[in-house]
Amino acid sequence: MINNYLRYIVFIFIILFVNLPNSLFSKEFSEDELQNLRDRDIIIRMMNGDILTCKILDFEQSDSVNEVITVQTQIGKTKVFSYEIAEIQLVEKYNRQTHRIFLLPTAEPIGKNHFIGDFEMLFFYAGVGISNFLSITAGTSVIPYIPLKDQISLVNTKFTLYTMNWESFEGKMSIALGGNYALMNTENKLYHVYSSVSFTMPKSIVSLSVFTKFGNQDVYNVHFDKNLFDMTYENGSFGIAAGLDTRFSATKDIHFIGEIWNSDVTRPTNTAVLVGFRLCNTTLAADFGVAISTSPFFIPFASFVWTPF
Repeated sequence: MINNYLRYIVFIFIILFVNLPNSLFSKEFSEDELQNLRDRDIIIRMMNGDILTCKILDFEQSDSVNEVITVQTQIGKTKVFSYEIAEIQLVEKYNRQTHRIFLLPTAEPIGKNHFIGDFEMLFFYAGVGISNFLSITAGTSVIPYIPLKDQISLVNTKFTLYTMNWESFEGKMSIALGGNYALMNTENKLYHVYSSVSFTMPKSIVSLSVFTKFGNQDVYNVHFDKNLFDMTYENGSFGIAAGLDTRFSATKDIHFIGEIWNSDVTRPTNTAVLVGFRLCNTTLAADFGVAISTSPFFIPFASFVWTPF
């Protein structure tokens, strides 16, 4: 069994080794790319880690490869060389995590923001988008010394059916339908279907979801090799969830994230709240916080997501 875990870890390190250099070297920008970005609100991430929010005013060739780019920032005009730039993103596309709050999928598609993630250090997962319609996320735990049949696995599929841009202000609304299949171990199977509506704004995204659980079990034996406790989760339970991801005004890279879940609206005690912070750029995101339940209990959570493409 330990050999299986080592294979997982080696595979992930191979992925990182192959793709990480893409995040460490400056990129070349064609004149057409720069022309398309002219006079638009953009974010430039420099090779030294600095972030500029600005507009491209002009550019000119400095040699056969590099460009001298004149930009307008909040404190005036300045010039940067293209070899100093790691990445240029439109402001509205800077947050590449809009497809989720923390655990809660939003109605926004994954699109081109394919990712690899690690939850609580022992649950590895990944997500891919197909066009702006289909989003698939899947993962499994790799807890040492726990038999494979007692590991946790999850597959989530989401269809973004409708997106409408607001005319009166900057932002949009998306609607999605989805479903997931989870194994708490090979004997405990959970099925859910859900619908979501999300409102995406320049600094924030708010998402609301309704979901129902179905299957052929009402009581589940939660165990990792040995039985821990029995959990009651009745078929047909109707639940609701809401989430907020909002960026602090003073920075582009720190967000507040919060979620509230109720797995059965007829039982207010079946409620949990997650609150935390996200540190992120266009490549990496790290989430830290705590989950609070009416039981009561407090569970710290941490998640790391890498979006290399």
